[in-house]
Amino acid sequence: MAYPLLKGEVAMTKIGTAFLGLWLGVVLAPLFSSAFAAYEETAVTNGATIRGTVKVQGQLPKLPPLQISKYKEVCRDVPNETLIVGPSQGLRYAVVTLEGIVKGKAVEREVQHELDNVKCRFVPHVQAASVGQFVLMKNTDPILHTAHAYFASGQPHFNVGLYPGRTSRKPLVAPGVVKVLCEVHPWMSAYIVVTEHPYHAVTDVYGEYLISDVPAGNYRLRAWHESLGSEDKSVEVKPGASLNIDFIFSPKPGVKK
Repeated sequence: MAYPLLKGEVAMTKIGTAFLGLWLGVVLAPLFSSAFAAYEETAVTNGATIRGTVKVQGQLPKLPPLQISKYKEVCRDVPNETLIVGPSQGLRYAVVTLEGIVKGKAVEREVQHELDNVKCRFVPHVQAASVGQFVLMKNTDPILHTAHAYFASGQPHFNVGLYPGRTSRKPLVAPGVVKVLCEVHPWMSAYIVVTEHPYHAVTDVYGEYLISDVPAGNYRLRAWHESLGSEDKSVEVKPGASLNIDFIFSPKPGVKK
């Protein structure tokens, strides 16, 4: 049976609720301000386009086959995707990001990126996302997988067990390079490059990328690859311009930038 609160109890309840709200505001404000204050969303008119290719030159190292040690009836023909070179030496799975941009088009926060487990590999192997978006982890294999994420800065780690058919949704709350591993199958890996803004692209099989609606300004354009490191170029963007910026990596065994 519920009893009505006396006047003093009502007052104390209101004070407690107000204190709780104030405490939550103090605790949570730094989290959200640090995640979103660094980039200002605004309408972009007469934005520029940056496109180009990321390629490799020189002698490429021969990738060793992945050591498949368990569940070989499911984990068959798993490719080594750490260095994929396509037609005309185009580099697949390089991530090109615009560095130093503090104001630009809005981040589409309703976007949900998917990371699936397919025949004992993460699909896609590399993707790019923005702070405030989510990653939906899936498992279409008939065996158990995990998705253990390691972050370079700020972002809480997560380690999710994925039974067959299970999904799990996690937020991306800090920028940086996220490495995802499966603790059940140590040869599995994937990367999510997270930026505070939406100005990023992942190269296709030809090594091509495209970044659009860029406001005028001076920036650094960065190309990152998990095996070859990163290269930066300074770019001056003028209103409505169409820029072509190419990157060329030279493989150096054992060296990452």
